[in-house]
Amino acid sequence: MSHETLQAVPRQRGRPRLEGAEDQALDAVVELLERAPLRDITMERIAERAGVSKITLYRRWPSRLALFVDTLLRRMAETQPLDEEAPPLAAIATHLVHMARQMNGQSGALARAVIGECLADPEMTHVLRDRYLGHRRATAIRIIGRGLQDGSFRAGGDAEARHDMLYGAIWYRILFGTGRFNDAEALALMESVLQPAPGWRQGWQPPAQDAPGRH
Repeated sequence: MSHETLQAVPRQRGRPRLEGAEDQALDAVVELLERAPLRDITMERIAERAGVSKITLYRRWPSRLALFVDTLLRRMAETQPLDEEAPPLAAIATHLVHMARQMNGQSGALARAVIGECLADPEMTHVLRDRYLGHRRATAIRIIGRGLQDGSFRAGGDAEARHDMLYGAIWYRILFGTGRFNDAEALALMESVLQPAPGWRQGWQPPAQDAPGRH
């Protein structure tokens, strides 16, 4: 990858306020990831692309990895919603389809790179676990628990165990590239682990396909 390929045009002139700079920086990481692997994206290049100073970035994030973690967290929150207001089966099925679509694209590359770097940094591993897994895991477990109670899911065992069986298998495929992970495979895993009633898809509307572009 050449320096010219990595060089980015600043998004705008001037130095926005810190709160505006945060969004600029998160967007810049995603945009730079289209041109280079995460290991080649420095704070200098992020600052240049975002139109802010490195000092501004370091006021918000103590390290580039901390910035990458926040980028991943925002990406997942935006593209992989977990709807606690929806019926349990619809909530989990829809989440898995969104996850499959996003993780086959740029979001998957970002997740693999960030998680790989976090494994070498215990402090950032805790941040990722507490800020992503802590909240999203608890939400998914609650939804699965409601589904086990109301009969949407006919599997035995407790909600936490079923959650880890389902999402553990999915993350294994994402991180190590073992087997396919698409809409059909995601739903097949859900059926195997949670055992919804036969014919459940007749009452569920799959999410629309994402528009072409970054995923």
